[in-house]
Amino acid sequence: MAREKRHFTCVVCPVGCEIDVEAENGAILSMEGNRCKKWEEFVQQELREPMRVLTTTVRVKDAKWPVLPVRTDKAVPRRLIPEIMKEVSRIEMEAPVRISDVAVADIAGTGADVVATRSMERVSR
Repeated sequence: MAREKRHFTCVVCPVGCEIDVEAENGAILSMEGNRCKKWEEFVQQELREPMRVLTTTVRVKDAKWPVLPVRTDKAVPRRLIPEIMKEVSRIEMEAPVRISDVAVADIAGTGADVVATRSMERVSR
């Protein structure tokens, strides 16, 4: 892998440092812009494999609202988000749903579960 320059906005703490990094083969050669030491683990992870907690919605039937907010219970590889979203688009839960109920376990083989982030009662129609 060649030497590369990358820009990151650190999300580890509320400061949101704008960090410019020069790296080669995943090793940080130089960096500017950090105000604390919390940036290092974040930047190392971004260089290896960017990870994100995915938040979205799934359909829910027999509930007051037609969709339910969900998220992964841990970060998943960013490169898998399109595949994960295809799988999530096929989900339809049925009310009642409780917060933290699992919509999909081990989504796309990541070890992360897609979980409900709110409860929804059943509504008779």
